[in-house]
Amino acid sequence: MPNQILAYLKGLLSVTEKATCLSFSRIISEVSHDSLTRILKNPRLEWKTLLQGLILRIFGKLQGGFLIIDDTIIDKSFAKLIEYISWIYCSKKGRPVLGLAIVVLAWSNGKITIPLAIRIWRKKLGKSKYDLALELLSYARNFLRIKPEYVTFDSWYSSKKILLRIEKYRWIFITQLKKNRKFNGISLQLYKRQPYWIEKGIILGNLKVTIVRHGRKYFATNDLSLSKEEIRSFYQGRWLVETLFRFLHSKLGINDCQARSLNSQKAHLHLCLMAYLLLEKEKLLTGQTLYQLKRNYSFRPEKTELLLFKLKIQSA
Repeated sequence: MPNQILAYLKGLLSVTEKATCLSFSRIISEVSHDSLTRILKNPRLEWKTLLQGLILRIFGKLQGGFLIIDDTIIDKSFAKLIEYISWIYCSKKGRPVLGLAIVVLAWSNGKITIPLAIRIWRKKLGKSKYDLALELLSYARNFLRIKPEYVTFDSWYSSKKILLRIEKYRWIFITQLKKNRKFNGISLQLYKRQPYWIEKGIILGNLKVTIVRHGRKYFATNDLSLSKEEIRSFYQGRWLVETLFRFLHSKLGINDCQARSLNSQKAHLHLCLMAYLLLEKEKLLTGQTLYQLKRNYSFRPEKTELLLFKLKIQSA
């Protein structure tokens, strides 16, 4: 792995202010702002390959576990000249936000959560977030050769195309459904008045599923052998991607890149994911939380250097 990439990762792990090339060069004396900027602009670097190489190097081949599909918004409210940014509705803020939307595929076994790949949604290029999610599922199956125990996602991604694709792969999906989805030809909200029930039946696309109603929520899976408790328990694994997003936004500065080109933004996003992977590995080895580890490395580039030295040894 190029030394300039290691320097950028060192900056991401060490800095406590905005995660920009300027702030990195302030805390790491041996690297300049311009050299870090050149890393983001380098057209020869294949970031998807670098990310997968790092995953393989520090975690090995992923076995079992489950996949999670979700998306997050990279807020660019104060950077209006970045390529392809657009107004995107943010459910957490309850209003549109100027930024980039990224669809994320993550793997987890309950102990660690690994971001496998991302796709940037571009409003004017025709591909929907569903299309990008399908690309990520295809990437996981055909390139990464992952055989997950199941795939989980919220009701927004429970489209007919995605459910049929997972069924085609002979994988299990566990998802939440919106109350207006048809089940045995009847809208879920009208199917039964009772607030708690479980029943097998057919949804759009002629898919055989088990539906669980729990209060106002509806859960579905194509594994007809699962119990109500198992379905709800497995679906809870989806929330691990929310902890991933929260950490990337609050501690690794995934929103902070000021470069105008989309390629530079993409580079910064992948570097943030790579920094996260290093901390996730240390969490596994030390038993500390991600927040404890980030606090230990903040403003201590010499400690970060030791972490990256391990990576150099593994890369040799």
